[in-house]
Amino acid sequence: MRESAHDLKPAEVAQGQKNNDPPPDAVATAMAQALCRLARIDPALSAAKPAGRVFATLILACCIWAVSALVLPVETHALTWAVMALALCLSLFRLWACCLPPPSSPLAPHDVPAGSEPIWTILVALYHEAGSIPSLLQGLCNLDWPKDKLDLVFACEADDAETRAALELWRHRARFRIVVIPKGGPRTKPKALQTALPFCQGRYLTVYDAEDIPTPGQIREAWQAFRCGPDTLAVVQAPLVIWNEQESWISRQFALDYAIWFRLILPALVRLSRLLPLGGTSNHFDIRYLREAGGWDPFNVTEDADLGIRLARRGLTAALIQSPTFEEGAPTLTGWVRQRGRWIQGHIQTLSLHLRAPWLLARQVGSAGLLAFFLGLTAGPLNAAILCVSGLLAFGQAIAGAWDHVLIWASLMGVSQAIIAMMAVLRDGRPTLWIACLAFPLYQACQVPALFRAFWRIYLSPSIWDKTKHGAEARPRKPAAAEDQHTVSEPQTWIGQQL
Repeated sequence: MRESAHDLKPAEVAQGQKNNDPPPDAVATAMAQALCRLARIDPALSAAKPAGRVFATLILACCIWAVSALVLPVETHALTWAVMALALCLSLFRLWACCLPPPSSPLAPHDVPAGSEPIWTILVALYHEAGSIPSLLQGLCNLDWPKDKLDLVFACEADDAETRAALELWRHRARFRIVVIPKGGPRTKPKALQTALPFCQGRYLTVYDAEDIPTPGQIREAWQAFRCGPDTLAVVQAPLVIWNEQESWISRQFALDYAIWFRLILPALVRLSRLLPLGGTSNHFDIRYLREAGGWDPFNVTEDADLGIRLARRGLTAALIQSPTFEEGAPTLTGWVRQRGRWIQGHIQTLSLHLRAPWLLARQVGSAGLLAFFLGLTAGPLNAAILCVSGLLAFGQAIAGAWDHVLIWASLMGVSQAIIAMMAVLRDGRPTLWIACLAFPLYQACQVPALFRAFWRIYLSPSIWDKTKHGAEARPRKPAAAEDQHTVSEPQTWIGQQL
C-alpha cells in the first residue's frame, strides 16, 4: 500500500504539502489502519467477513416457492399469511408515523460570544465528481460558520486526477485539504471516509456528498442541538430534499420516497428509541464518539445505517434537525436501480451483521430499540421482497380465478401507500408532488429489479460500490464531437447551482 501512495507525481506531492495536505506515507498508514480498525474493536460487526447471504437465500427461497405454485400443486397458504402479516406490520407502522405530530421547530438560537464556535470539519468523499465541484464548494462556502473555524477535507482516489484538478481551481477561493486515497482494499465511500478521519481536526464532523447543497444555517442548528442535547448525543441527522423532482418520473418518485423517509419514518423511529439508521449524508457527529465507535466500516455499502446502530449499541443517542440539504435524485431508472440495489444490499448486510449475536443486540438497545432496528432496516429490503413475493402470489391467485383476493390485496396495499405518500407531501410542503402519490405503488414495484441486483452483489461481490453518477454524467446524452468537447479550465456552473 505504501507503493500505491507513491503513484502521485513528485510535483503533486510537493504541491499537496505546500497546501497542508497530508503526505502520502501518512495516508497510506491511515488506510492500512482504517481497513482493520472496526475488526479490532468487534470482529462480529465488520462486513470484512461477508454477511447477508442467509437473508438473501431465505428471500429467494420464498420467491421460488411462489413461482413453483404457478405450475405445481404447491401449498402456499402459510407463505401468503406470512407475507400479509409482514405487509400489515409495515403499513401499520407507516400509518402510525402519519398520525404523529410533526417534529418540533428548530431550537431557538442562544446568544454565544463571537469566536466561541468550535472547529467544525466538513468531510466529503469524491470520485469522478469534477462536474459537481463548483456547486459543492459554493454551497460549503455559503455555510454560516466562521471560515477560520471550518475544516474542509476532501477524500479523493489516487487515480482520479480530474476531480483533484477541479479542486485545485478553487484553492484561491476556499481553504481546504485533499486526502489522496491510495489504491488497495475495497473502493468504497466508507473506506475513503475512514482513511481521512485521522486527519480531521474539528470538534464536530459533518459528512456531505458531492451533489449536496446544504442550507447555510444547518451547521449552526446542529451545534445548537449538541449544546442543548444530552451528553450522550453522538449524531444529528438533517433531512435530505430532492431538488430535481420535476426532471423525470423516477426523480419525482424518488423525491416522494425521500419525503416519506425523512418526514415520517425517521421522526417515528426517534420517538421509539435512541436507535436511528442514518442517511449517507448530512450526518453531524461528535467526533469523539465517532472515533470511539470505530468510525465507518470500509466493507459495508450502507455504512451510514450500520454506524447509527453501532452508536446506539454503545448507549449513545441520535437526534434530528430541520435545516435540509438539497440533493440530486437519480434522473434515470437505470441509475436509480443501481443506487437502490446498493441500499437494499447494505441493509441486508447490516441486518445480518447485527443479528450475529441477537441476544446481545437486544440487551444493548432494549425492546424499543430492537423494534426500531427491524422497522428501520427492513423498510427497504423487506418491502421489496414483500412486493415481489406478493405479486407472484397474486398472479397465481388470478390464474386460479380468485379475483376477489387479488383485488382486495391490491386495493389495500395501494390505498395505504397513497395515504402515506400524501401525508409525506403535506409534511414536506411541496404541492408539486401531489400527483406523484397516485403512481407511488408503481414506483414501489420498481424495487424488485433492485432487489435482485442486491442479491447478485451479496453473493458475488459484497463490497463492490455501485457508484451513483451526478450532474451531466448522470444524464443520457449523445457523444459530443471532439471539437465540441472542453477541458476543465475554470469553475463551471451546473444545474444544481441555482439553489
